[in-house]
Amino acid sequence: MQRRFPFGSAESRWRRSWRVLSATLLLVLAPTIAHAASDHLKVGLAALATSVDPHFHRAGYNFDLRENVSDALVYNNGVTGEIEPRLASSWAQTSETTVVLQLNPKAVFATGNALGSDDVIYSLCRVRNVPNSPGLFTSFIKTIEAVTALGDHEIEIETAAPDPILLRNLSQIGIVENPTDRTLSFDKQTCGNNDWLKTTAINRGTIAPGIGPYWVEKFTPDVEIILTRNESYYGPRPHYAKVTLKALPDNSARIAALLGGSVDVINQLPVNGADVLIDRGGFQIVTVPSTVLIFLLADQYEEPSPKISGTGGKNPFKDKRVRRALNLAIDRLKLAEIVMGGFANPAHQIVVDGIQGFDPDIESYPFDVQQARDLLAEAGYADGFKLTLSAPSDRYVNGPLVAQAVVGMLTKIGLDVELETFPKSIYFSQASKYEYSLYLAGAAVDTGEGSSILLNIAGSRDLERGSGGANRGRYSSAVFDGLISEALSTLDDTEREALLKAASRTARDDESHVPLYHELGVWAVREGIYFEPNPNLRNIFYTARTQ
Repeated sequence: MQRRFPFGSAESRWRRSWRVLSATLLLVLAPTIAHAASDHLKVGLAALATSVDPHFHRAGYNFDLRENVSDALVYNNGVTGEIEPRLASSWAQTSETTVVLQLNPKAVFATGNALGSDDVIYSLCRVRNVPNSPGLFTSFIKTIEAVTALGDHEIEIETAAPDPILLRNLSQIGIVENPTDRTLSFDKQTCGNNDWLKTTAINRGTIAPGIGPYWVEKFTPDVEIILTRNESYYGPRPHYAKVTLKALPDNSARIAALLGGSVDVINQLPVNGADVLIDRGGFQIVTVPSTVLIFLLADQYEEPSPKISGTGGKNPFKDKRVRRALNLAIDRLKLAEIVMGGFANPAHQIVVDGIQGFDPDIESYPFDVQQARDLLAEAGYADGFKLTLSAPSDRYVNGPLVAQAVVGMLTKIGLDVELETFPKSIYFSQASKYEYSLYLAGAAVDTGEGSSILLNIAGSRDLERGSGGANRGRYSSAVFDGLISEALSTLDDTEREALLKAASRTARDDESHVPLYHELGVWAVREGIYFEPNPNLRNIFYTARTQ
């Protein structure tokens, strides 16, 4: 067993880690525990989806809700790494650039209409045409050149070049019902259509977001979401007839709700909460290593940059020496072990170990305050400069505390740093308008291999082409882009992995980002309930059940 030391003496820290691990194993290995029969699961979440619309915003909690209410063509199993059938019951690669998918004839929309090829084409066209989206899903359909209906329940997808992760990408796109009276002709603009489902109507519940194990009965942003079981679902019947999701952004409030019995499951359990629950008894702590990277990204484009002063109008982050100084200023072990209470692992590159694209030859960043100061002086900023670090107040585990710790670390290398935080509903919209100079964000490996996160946060920002969706600092490298582009058209696994490693190395050599840590997924569950942990930190409700 790998020993992890969250706090205190080495012995006490190891002992606590073993207790958490034991609790996790209990969930899997213990015999059935008597539990009062219930068909209502109540879940307390640190944040809720910002929209029911499956195409509106590429963000973690929206992926959460989409997974439970709007099936994609296939499912990318984060635990096994396998691609599993969903709305597509089977598929065949008919050439290097063509795949044919058979649609499940039992899949039925809320209107009673059966899933058809026209719905798939409409959905893939809509991905590019969602008004006011703060984060489009365009990168997932970047390589698609044509989508053709071969029949009511059969479609052919053709890509511009061989695409080894086409199905993994399609696993992120919820399929909605086509409201037009025709089958669209797929293209990379509007598909000849101007009648797109309105996000507001989907949020109000007048239009269903697709076909899934659950329907959305009620959506109250930042407060509550109520799901009811889809009794006509084509797949396995969910155990719970009703799932209530409550927004509980405060850590103490989530723990209190679990202890008080008002919820059965909570996510993003803080370290002090784990001790409380284990000591109380009657709860299980569920952990899983995750692919989620928490990072800082500096504005590498604007000059002057919006939240920097004392530089004569220059943007210091356009200088690689300054970006490296940021990386050397971060005490990653302190962030992971103290601020995150051991529920994180220090990160020194974008892709996490175990995922294709991780390069084991990339060295860890040293924590070196003096070297960071020397680099700032060499770049012409011996006296530092003033800047604002921007962070969301309600998006990531211990996010505000992490941001505060980072401010302290950057102050030690001579920078004058202020912290500003915003609710996520405001934060990401402002980030997309390039209103920040240095900001904190997170991203996951959506597709089960590293190209998705590399393209999303480090690809040159081009939303129409599906690159750099979360690269709001606008890092750009022709070398990096070329490596990712080649990897995305290379079917041979060994060759593709070498290209992804080279891309990871390029981003690291450019000091493109300040990787902080990779999170562990941590849930607390009332005894007698099975709740499936997910490496991408998604909350899967349709597999939950009483034991």
